Amino acid sequence: MGPVRSDQRNTLSIDCSILIPVFNALDYTRECIETLLRDGSDVAFEIIVVDNGSTDDTPSYLRSKRDSLTVVSPGMNLGFARANNLAARHAIGRFLVLLNNDTIPEQGWLEAMVQATESDKNVGIVGAKLLYPLDRLVQHAGVVLTDDLKLMHIYERFPEDHPAVNKRREFRIVTAACMLVKRELYSELNGLDERFVNGFEDVDFCLRAGEKGMRVIYEPKAVVLHHAERTSGRHLHETNNAMLLTKLWRHKLTPNINRYLTEDGYKINHNRGVATIAPQGERMIELSDSVSLSLQDKARETLKDGKIGEALDLYEQLYRIDPNNRFALSYIADIHERRGDLEKAATALLKLLRTHPAAEVCLRLAQNALKQQHYDDAIGFAQDSMNNFGDNGQVEDARTIIADTNYKSGAADTAAELYDAILTANSHNVRALTGRGTVALTRKEYRDAIEYFDRALEVNPHHSRAILGKGLAYMGLNRQREAANLISESLTMEGDNGWAIATILPILSETGKLDIADKALKGYLDFYPDDYPMLLARAGISFAMGRYDLSRKLLDTVLETHPEYPGTEDLDRELKLATEMTTSQVAVPVPA
Repeated sequence: MGPVRSDQRNTLSIDCSILIPVFNALDYTRECIETLLRDGSDVAFEIIVVDNGSTDDTPSYLRSKRDSLTVVSPGMNLGFARANNLAARHAIGRFLVLLNNDTIPEQGWLEAMVQATESDKNVGIVGAKLLYPLDRLVQHAGVVLTDDLKLMHIYERFPEDHPAVNKRREFRIVTAACMLVKRELYSELNGLDERFVNGFEDVDFCLRAGEKGMRVIYEPKAVVLHHAERTSGRHLHETNNAMLLTKLWRHKLTPNINRYLTEDGYKINHNRGVATIAPQGERMIELSDSVSLSLQDKARETLKDGKIGEALDLYEQLYRIDPNNRFALSYIADIHERRGDLEKAATALLKLLRTHPAAEVCLRLAQNALKQQHYDDAIGFAQDSMNNFGDNGQVEDARTIIADTNYKSGAADTAAELYDAILTANSHNVRALTGRGTVALTRKEYRDAIEYFDRALEVNPHHSRAILGKGLAYMGLNRQREAANLISESLTMEGDNGWAIATILPILSETGKLDIADKALKGYLDFYPDDYPMLLARAGISFAMGRYDLSRKLLDTVLETHPEYPGTEDLDRELKLATEMTTSQVAVPVPA
C-alpha cells in the first residue's frame, strides 16, 4: 500500500501515522520525505509533518508536497515533544511512528516494526537499527544503563552485520529518532513529557511505558540511516533535561549493560579513562594439539609471511569479534591499500576514525582520497587532522598533502607556492622537496627537478621516490642509461611498495622498459604472491614481452580466484589469439 495521499486518509484504513517534526535543514527533510514517498511497502501509512517555524525553503517545499503530506504549521518552534504531541492529535493510524527528519529509512523498515509490535500484545514500543550513513556502522541498537547509571547506545559503531546487533530483543529504552508506538499507549501516557526540550523525552516515555507493563523491543530488521543530531539547538537544554530525568527516575534505575554484554560474550574495558566494549577472553586459533595463537598474533605472523589474502581474512575475523580493535581495522586498510583496493581501504579507515579518532587516521584518509582523485575529500581530511588533532609534525604532513592535492588536481602553480611555504619553515622536508621536484618535472625544468631531488636525497639518501624522480628527470634530458639505473634502483629499494610500482609501470611500458617493469613486479610478488591486481599486471607485461606461457600461467592464477576482475577477459582473448597465430605459423610437412 505504502504512502496514502492526503485526500484519501479519511476513506482508507491506515496502519501507521509517521510524525516528522522539522526545523530548517531542508536537504535532510527532502531526502527523508522523498524516500518515504517511494516506499513500496505493504503497510499503509500517512505522513504528518510539523514545521517548527522553519526560516529556509522548507515551507515552500512542504507546500509543493501538500497532496502527499499533512502539514501542521504552528508558526513557532515547539521543540521535539510538543511537535510530536501536536502531530499525534492529527493522526489516524493504528500506530504512531516518531521519525527524525535526518533519517533515510530502508526498504522493509516499517513492515518489520509493525510485525514486531504484532508479535506480542504486550509490545508497546519498537525501536529500529540506526546506522551512520557514511560507513554504515551502528548508531543505535538499543539503549542501556552503565554501572554508573549513564545512558549508552550499546554496540555503537559495531558493524551492521554483527550478531550482537541482529537479534530482536527487549530493552528498557530505545531512541525516538525512529520509534513505533501503539496509538492507544501514546494516548494513555499523554504523549511525550513536554517538560523535556529536545532531549531525553524518549527515555522518559519508554520508562513510563515499562511501568505500565508494556514491552520495549529493538527490531534489527528495521534499518534506518541516521545523520544524527542535525537539528539546530539540539543541545541547548541538555543540562536541564538531564536534571529533570534524574529527578524523575534515578531512584528507579539500575544498571543493565552487563546482562547484554555477558549474553553476547563481551565486557567493558577501561583504558586511560576510556570505556570500550571488548570480547571476554582472548580468541585463540588452534595450530596443533599443543600450540595455539591469539587471532591477532596469527594475523600478524601471516602478514609477515606475505600471505596477505589469508591475513586479511584473519583481521576481518578479528574485527567482527572485536570491532573496537584498532589494529584490526588499521591492518585491513593497509592490506587493501597494498592490493590497490582503495575504496575498501577508505571504508576501513572511516570505521577506524569513528572508533579511534586521530590525526594519523585523518592523514591516511587524505592520502587515500588523493590516490582516488577525490581532491575535495583529500583536502578536507587533511584540514581535519590539523584542526582537531595534529601536532606540529602532523600539521606539516597535512600541509604537504594539501600541496600534493593541488598538484594532482592540475594546480601546479598553487602547489609550488605551498611547497615553497613548507620549505621556508623547514628546508629539510623531504616530501615537500620531492613534490617541488615533481612540479619542476611537469614544467620540464629537468635540471631544477634534479636539484630538488638531490636536496631530498641529502636528507635521506634512500628516499626511493626522490631517486625515481631524479631518474625521470634524467629521462627528460635523454640520459637514458642514468635514468634506467636510477629507476631500477628505486624499485629495488622499495620492492614491496605497490603504490610506487603501480605509478611507474605506465611510464616503463610507454618507454619500452618492460624488463625493468617485469623485474619490479616479480620482486613485489615475492613479498605478496596472492596480490591478484599485481599478478594480472605482470601477466600483461609478460604478454607484451612475448612470454605467452608465463602470461597464461599468471592469468590462470588470477582467474582461479577472481574470474570477473577487470582486464582478465581482454588478456585471455589476446592470449588465445596470440597462441592461434603462433600455431598457424608452424610449418606442417606435406606428404610426398
